[in-house]
Amino acid sequence: MFKLENKEKNYLLLKEKKLYQAFLYLALPVMAANLLKSVHDLVDTYFIGQLENSVAAQAGIAITWPLLDIFLSLSTGLAIAGVAIISQFLGAKDNESAREYSGLLFILSIGIGLVVNVLLFLFSPLVLHSMGAKEGVYDSGLIYLQVRSFEMVFLFLFTAFQSMRQARGDTVTPVILSVISILINIVLTALFTSVLNMGVFGAAIGTLIGQAAIAPAILFMMFRKSDELSIRKEHLRIKKDTMKKLIHIAMPSAASQALSSLGFLILQTVILSYGEVVAAAFSLGNKVSNLLLIPIMAIGSILAAFVGQNIGASNKERARKSYHASRNIALILSIVGCFLIFPFRSKMLNLLTNDSETLKVAMEYMIWVLITQPLMALFQNYMGVFNGSGNTRYSFTIASARLWAVRLPLILIFKQFTNLGRSGIWYAMVISNIIILILAQNLFRKVDFERKV
Repeated sequence: MFKLENKEKNYLLLKEKKLYQAFLYLALPVMAANLLKSVHDLVDTYFIGQLENSVAAQAGIAITWPLLDIFLSLSTGLAIAGVAIISQFLGAKDNESAREYSGLLFILSIGIGLVVNVLLFLFSPLVLHSMGAKEGVYDSGLIYLQVRSFEMVFLFLFTAFQSMRQARGDTVTPVILSVISILINIVLTALFTSVLNMGVFGAAIGTLIGQAAIAPAILFMMFRKSDELSIRKEHLRIKKDTMKKLIHIAMPSAASQALSSLGFLILQTVILSYGEVVAAAFSLGNKVSNLLLIPIMAIGSILAAFVGQNIGASNKERARKSYHASRNIALILSIVGCFLIFPFRSKMLNLLTNDSETLKVAMEYMIWVLITQPLMALFQNYMGVFNGSGNTRYSFTIASARLWAVRLPLILIFKQFTNLGRSGIWYAMVISNIIILILAQNLFRKVDFERKV
């Protein structure tokens, strides 16, 4: 499996008749890496949960994620566009154009990563104050954000590399590098927080070092001459037409991610208004739910490559069938995962906090999280087929509408005009997921599976 040649990967994407088998073959490595990433997040949360000020520390870190995601939305948008464009060129056997876009992705990942580093470092205090973070929550959040800001260039570089590889069906190489990064991260986090008592700073610096450690290998593989999509000197130029096409496809995805992250930033602010305990419990519930969600997101990313390459090869019917296979696999995984986690949710959450009130609220939230997982499986597959087919404006529509048009208004209405309390947050999440799937299905009917590049 780990020695698949490019021809074999292309065969799996374009010709393998056993579509479910081809999907799992390419998706399993990504699932494994993402699952390990989720476990790593749990390990981070475990060590932070043992600190004396664990509730404030967990709440502080929880409110930083939407801000980090706002900046990383640029990287995500470029990566989605990269998969859509490069996979379609590869499907059409136009390797030179694929190299050209790979070079542009590299330039943009470095340049934007540096800008994001500076902005995140400088504006972290202002944003945390505006969210209402105070004392221990503010201190923990600020330390975490400012240290993680130096990770941005490495994260942007890895995301660009991952999109180039996934576009050609190589799901293994990014996984190997990701596993190395995560293992380094886990070891250093345990050392810095538990042994050296460095607290939140130790968790953040461990993450930074883990991501930076794999950068040399990424650069080597991007520019290795023996690679079929190696970036050369002539590809390190920004051409007007190339940039225009990339931005045309990337902007809806980037805007979608940014708006979603901004929405979650506001959501975290509302949640923090219910108190540190609710904010910490919300974070813990999401960490456990990621064990189910991240493999589903992996399926969606593989779907984008399947759809993109088959559209490039003018194989519309296989592109359409890829969506149905992906949807069915994701639904089965999410339902089975929910049944597996449900009996053990209390023990899992107990490992992540030493505060009884936080545990109580997290247990309440977990019920709603598990109920919505199959809905999230459907949502992620719509995102995958929209992105792979180049219809990123549809991804923008459903991602933005789910949060801004439905979830946030409902949460604010429930908070201001009902006595539901924190339960209003959980109800709004379920309702927003159901409504947006109806919209997504209507948009899916408009996908023509024609080449966009």
